[in-house]
Parts: sequence; structure tokens; C-alpha cells
Amino acid sequence: MASFCKVSIIAFFLASGVFLSSPTKAIRTSEQDSSLAFEPSSDNGEDIIPIELRHYLDECLKKIGDECGAIFFTRIFIGKENGIPASCCQKLLDMGEECHYTITESIISRPEFRANATLYETRAVDTWNICSQ
Repeated sequence: MASFCKVSIIAFFLASGVFLSSPTKAIRTSEQDSSLAFEPSSDNGEDIIPIELRHYLDECLKKIGDECGAIFFTRIFIGKENGIPASCCQKLLDMGEECHYTITESIISRPEFRANATLYETRAVDTWNICSQ
């Protein structure tokens, strides 16, 4: 039940785009020939999310869907070694590697996830590799 609550909270953050925080990271999208960047937090602690990045992440999340997104989140950030349905792997591959890692890095940028960034990055790579075999 606790895992479900965590997934629900993160799903809300992902859907609303409020999960980004202060690191400055440039990304390059394959769909666009422009760079996007994570903007710093404002002085009052609210996140500033560039509209281009918000749109890009929203499009990524639409491709993966809620059910598969929850499976991947649980696997990467909670560490539950759940099986990945073939349909979710296909959605991940269709979404693309750039989206996968951008979503992962966006979540890792939150203070509550930063301490285990290396672990989460490793799990994200492992998840991609499982699906791309």
C-alpha cells in the first residue's frame, strides 16, 4: 500500500510537471533541434519549468502511459524487481531513450531523490537494457 501511495504521488508530480527543481542540465531532443534546460528554483522555492521542457516531458509521459509509467517508476525508484510486460517495454522503446533518461533525471533532480542518484541511474540503464534486448 505504501508503494502504491508513493507511485500515486509521483504520478501526480509527473502529470503536473512540479517535479523539476534546481539543477541546470541541458538536453537535446531528437524531435526538436533545440536545447532545453532545467531552470533553477525561484526564491520562494517554487520550481520554474521552461515551457519547452514541460511540453517535451508531457509528450514523453503520454507515450509511456500511466500503467507502464507506474511499473517503471516502481522498478527504478522504489527498487521493486517487478516483471516488465512486453507491452510496456514496447512503449518504452517507442517513447525513446532520450525521453526515458530525461524523465529519470528530472525525478532525480528532486531533493528527496538526489542522495541515491547513482542507484537510480543504474536502474534506469538496466531497465532500458532489459527492454531493448
